[in-house]
Amino acid sequence: MSKMSVLAKGTILAILIALVLSSFPTTSVFAGSNTKNLEDKWDQLVTNFNRQSLTHNGAHKWVENWLKTHKNASTSEKAEVSKHLSACNSALMSAQVIVSSRAGFDAKGKVIDRALAIKSIKDLAYYLRQHSGSVKNILEHTKK
Repeated sequence: MSKMSVLAKGTILAILIALVLSSFPTTSVFAGSNTKNLEDKWDQLVTNFNRQSLTHNGAHKWVENWLKTHKNASTSEKAEVSKHLSACNSALMSAQVIVSSRAGFDAKGKVIDRALAIKSIKDLAYYLRQHSGSVKNILEHTKK
């Protein structure tokens, strides 16, 4: 029988625990019948959207500055930065549509249709993550 190091045993144990835990269904903020959780999550996401909207122009300024200072950048580098800026713009516009329509919520952020509210929350969270990731990618490409 071969001898395994403590580190190898620990790694195998951690992987097994992770696999077992990942097989269990997880509950989410939407699990209960209490609409307060949905309203709190909506409020949090709208706050995040407002914050990202305020800083969004910074991404355009970073790209504009990078293009001015890196005139000799390759066409593929410029295309990559432009691609991330387009994704950034698209994600923020999609998030704006969700916030403006507030499907499932009234003007005060109270749930009026649970199913629509859950969909709005999932969609808004997705687009905010996409926007944030695109901004991160812009920063990574423009810092080179």
